[in-house]
Amino acid sequence: MTGPATVSRSGSFTPGALADGRVHRLGGTIELDANVSWCPDGIRKNQDINCYLIKGQDGSVLVDTGVRLHQENILAQLDELLQPGEPLSIVLTRTEMECCLNIPAIEARCSVEAVWYTGGITVPRSAAKANRIAVDPGTALELDVGYGIVLELISPLLRLLPTLWVHDPASGVLLTSDAFTHGSEPEADPRDGLRKFEWFTEADTHQIADHVLQVVRERTVTAIGPGYGTPFSGIQECADQAGELARVLREVGVR
Repeated sequence: MTGPATVSRSGSFTPGALADGRVHRLGGTIELDANVSWCPDGIRKNQDINCYLIKGQDGSVLVDTGVRLHQENILAQLDELLQPGEPLSIVLTRTEMECCLNIPAIEARCSVEAVWYTGGITVPRSAAKANRIAVDPGTALELDVGYGIVLELISPLLRLLPTLWVHDPASGVLLTSDAFTHGSEPEADPRDGLRKFEWFTEADTHQIADHVLQVVRERTVTAIGPGYGTPFSGIQECADQAGELARVLREVGVR
């Protein structure tokens, strides 16, 4: 984010489960305008900023920690979902500010055991053990974080900085960080989610588009949860949105 955004503490955001009580969406709503770096030109509307809690047998995993504007919202949402003293690990999809700034506040409230991240940027102050993960672009790695939770970490070709998409095979939910962020009402336009990827206009994007399709088609994806924007639900809807995003990626690149 490049400037002060306006927080909406109620807005359109409704915390809830994406998959049978296992994966929960947390966060809040901002006003999307020119102060936000990923906002397309001429757009002014509300947008959800999300992080996700995956519930295990005897602990949970939080994927990203949300923006500082929503810190109190997220802490309250965690209070509702976690048992007192329940162990928690954090997986960061990127080490950008909308993903990691709430780590200290969450550690002060919850029993955080570990922070997992990728890339070469040091995560913010953390009392928990920090584990750096290296996943080659276009490949995936299985991670057993404990608590009966085994995740698949995917390194997408659709990226700026080192990025992880997090797939939970037990639920079929795919968490896509700063991709698939175009969900909106009444119509989703994949171009709205590519503002930060302007370099694609100078690149051959066919392999990037092919990898988006590969990730979704090789798995039974029941829901797609982006870092910001509205999630997509249903196997067919997720496949359709992957196809639309791949189509737009091919169109915006050089031929």
